[in-house]
Amino acid sequence: MATKIVFGSGRFSSVVTNNVNEIFVGEYDAPTKLVDVRKDVLLCLPTQVEQWGNYPTHQESWLALPFVVACHSRHTDAEGLAVRRAAWDAIPAAQWPALAEMAAQFTAEFRERLADAGLTPRKAFKSATRALQDCLLYAVERKFPAEQDKFLQDAATIVPLVAEANRGRAGELDLAAGLTLADKIDAFVASLVSEFGGQDTCRQALVELQSDHRSGRVILLPEEISLERGAEMVSYDIVLGVPDAHDMDVVSVVEGTVEPELVQLRDEISGQRLDVIQVAPELGPSDELSGGHPPFQSVGEMILANGRPVTARGAALAERLSSQLCPADLARKYRKVAERFMRDASDRKSWAARRAGDFSQVKKAIPLYRVACDLLPRACFMERKGKFPGGQDIAELARVAGIGEIYAAIRSFLERQDADQEELEAVAAALERKL
Repeated sequence: MATKIVFGSGRFSSVVTNNVNEIFVGEYDAPTKLVDVRKDVLLCLPTQVEQWGNYPTHQESWLALPFVVACHSRHTDAEGLAVRRAAWDAIPAAQWPALAEMAAQFTAEFRERLADAGLTPRKAFKSATRALQDCLLYAVERKFPAEQDKFLQDAATIVPLVAEANRGRAGELDLAAGLTLADKIDAFVASLVSEFGGQDTCRQALVELQSDHRSGRVILLPEEISLERGAEMVSYDIVLGVPDAHDMDVVSVVEGTVEPELVQLRDEISGQRLDVIQVAPELGPSDELSGGHPPFQSVGEMILANGRPVTARGAALAERLSSQLCPADLARKYRKVAERFMRDASDRKSWAARRAGDFSQVKKAIPLYRVACDLLPRACFMERKGKFPGGQDIAELARVAGIGEIYAAIRSFLERQDADQEELEAVAAALERKL
């Protein structure tokens, strides 16, 4: 069960917001920002604060997630308060002088916008509210805002300026009043910058903060998937195979799932595709994935052959399925499919169909990869051990199966992408001898 926290403008009860901005803290592998078609946001964070980096965004982030959770958020229960206190203790030292630098940048932007006749007051004064409400409010006080509304009442030095900036956004201030407000903000910024050791120190702190390479994701959800459903999907329970920079295949146990379904999501920051198979807790041993080409194995067989549980829920599912399926039967199936990928010329995805066809060298290597780097090593393991190979290192399985050199050669082909026909033929012949 995830801990729920509200963040953004909704942290103040006096502010009426049009968008939902929430945080779930639970079983997540990396900070993941979900955005639905209405631009509502759900931030999914791991329970371990040390896994948090900066706020996931397309732009260069200047906010550490511990700062966002501690200062830009409001808890709804005791668990949320405990998370926020832990976040407060984890705020990086560079965040505070970085806030002074960002406040200076927002104030400079505010002055430029005041001179732009094409901007509405709401747009022009937004930079002032960002300098005040997002930066100075917390950098000047530097106290844990356990109760946001009380903190707002006690922050007597900044709050009057926040109110003035909001009057400007409402169109109640003219240009002269805006410039006067900018002068007041600059005075606070100058004092804070001096306290932190000068402008260069604050700028360097911002650079240091932005150098945090702990990864996060931004996923734009399709219309049919709600934020809550998306949060269940990215809190996956089983990893299939070995993720790489391009793809990550996972299984998520989601209550209410009717039949196994594949949903493809994409991280807007890295470009990595997240292929999520949703399954019900009651997944049956013969339940197949709907859509696409007819599968040669059930989802349960896929999990036991390729999956590594990463949650207690995933481990329980795998354990139940292992008592309902037979390793020997799956080994025979894998050998049969491996033979088809090598020899069946009627299957355009096979080596027999591609070896002499008008295909790139990479596409010719793919059926060899499927056999040597997936099907045959796992079949050999099940035949020898009488157990399912889920979670086993595939390179080690290939070595024990006696095809370690073939495995390494094919992996090299795909990495180099320049294997010639003679190399492919030699590896294919060696692989045939192992079938």
